[in-house]
Amino acid sequence: MEAGIAMGGIGQEIARQFKSLGTAMTIAMSVVFSTFAGVITGYYLDTWLFDNRTYPWFTLICLGFGLAGGVKNFFILSKRFGVGKGPGEEESREGETGKGRDDSSASDSDR
Repeated sequence: MEAGIAMGGIGQEIARQFKSLGTAMTIAMSVVFSTFAGVITGYYLDTWLFDNRTYPWFTLICLGFGLAGGVKNFFILSKRFGVGKGPGEEESREGETGKGRDDSSASDSDR
């Protein structure tokens, strides 16, 4: 019976590790894809506006926007997934009232 308890603990640890890996991959892909989207958008703007000659102006500007969006997504997703919290520091989300969200259902019932 103790082997079953130990396996359950190992299974939970593996599940927690995969959840952490998924969170890290989500954050990393968000940063990379937003940067690529900026570069690709800038490249196509350069070729469209400068008659198929690639001057790097829009590419560099859109690269900056893509990097800024990637950093913004990094902070938003890090806060959402609770990255950086220790095992005992996880907050209970049951008592939250939806900070920063528009609670339209409450305003609709008041009308």
